[in-house]
Amino acid sequence: MNLPAILKIFSDHEDRVEYDYKGSQNQISIPKELKDEIYNFVNSIDNEEINRKELVRFAVYSFFELKDNDIVIIKDEQIFIKMLDDKKRRVVAEHEKETIANRYGGIDEEELQTFYDDYFSKQENKDFFYIVAKTFVGIYLLDNKIDNYHYEKNVFSYIQSILLEQLTTSFDHNEDFFKGFSGYIFRMHFKEVFGHISNLILSEIAASNEYMINFLRYYSLGVIVLDGRKYKVPELETDGGLKWNVVSMLSIVKIYMKTKATLDGLRKEISEINKETQSMYIQNMPPAEYQNLLIKERERVTEELAKDIRTINKCTDLMYLTKDEEKKALLQEEIRTTKEEMQARREEKNILTAKSVKINIITRYNNLKNELDTKTRQFQREKKVLDQNEKSYLSIKYSLAKALVSKKVFID
Repeated sequence: MNLPAILKIFSDHEDRVEYDYKGSQNQISIPKELKDEIYNFVNSIDNEEINRKELVRFAVYSFFELKDNDIVIIKDEQIFIKMLDDKKRRVVAEHEKETIANRYGGIDEEELQTFYDDYFSKQENKDFFYIVAKTFVGIYLLDNKIDNYHYEKNVFSYIQSILLEQLTTSFDHNEDFFKGFSGYIFRMHFKEVFGHISNLILSEIAASNEYMINFLRYYSLGVIVLDGRKYKVPELETDGGLKWNVVSMLSIVKIYMKTKATLDGLRKEISEINKETQSMYIQNMPPAEYQNLLIKERERVTEELAKDIRTINKCTDLMYLTKDEEKKALLQEEIRTTKEEMQARREEKNILTAKSVKINIITRYNNLKNELDTKTRQFQREKKVLDQNEKSYLSIKYSLAKALVSKKVFID
């Protein structure tokens, strides 16, 4: 019953489906409104054993008569469909599987580029390659503690498998397409991935991780002998010929990482203080400034009240001095209207007094501003230390990334 009900929702609202999405005949978008309507129904199903996402995916495949190798991606803002053109896919012969002909599993590079441009390059995927790098370091270096031999032999296949898993988990279970796509994006973001891996390794040696320190010592061995054969080991060397080793890089990395962590903490604290101080603003003014404005307003009203009293006293004195009844009537009217104005001013003064800012709020705001000034000065000092070490750190990171993608070379 559930599948027919979902198919009926598609059928009843097919006019809302965006065919030829972004000008491509092989792309379809189910907009958020229709997607939400489908999920409202799916979420109302009283069966905990149902995988709701897979049910929706199956319904999409059924309604649009998709092939197994077509891609369905369910995201918050839409359901995205990409139909792959088998005619554009090259059949890779068995003897070509280890050659460049099988670089992307025979999938046309234009198809891969289109998918990357249309979907994968979105802002929501900006941390994708950092997650891949962190997963690799976590599994193979920190947990399994592989040696340099196994690292050199398997690093690319390890990363490719992590890429494939991340893609199929995040997007679709179409391994056939994503095997080719993982190779494509790995090639595009090769430097980025190993840049992240280098940063993660350096943060570990900054924390005195003995395994990682020993792992990096390998790159200072120069020449090693394995099974009676000599090999030249990759070095931690810049393009300019500057060579690093664990000893020379350790102090710089520790200072850089410690300072960066301090800056990250200060940046967060400064942001939180700014939020709190902004929340204390009254009519876009700091509490003390607003209080001063109230005080000036109360002083103005007090002065006007004093003028009113003087006016009443003057009119009263004139009433006793004059015999003219008409003048007396005018003076009495002026006294009456002045008293009415005085009452209005007293009410205004009471309102201004009620708006008065409590002293503890002003004190809290001033303390926060002082704390903000202190932390801002500290941030500037730490930033100077970071800047002084950044050039050396980047040199180390670049040298390490270059070594991590290299392998030992056989020498006679």
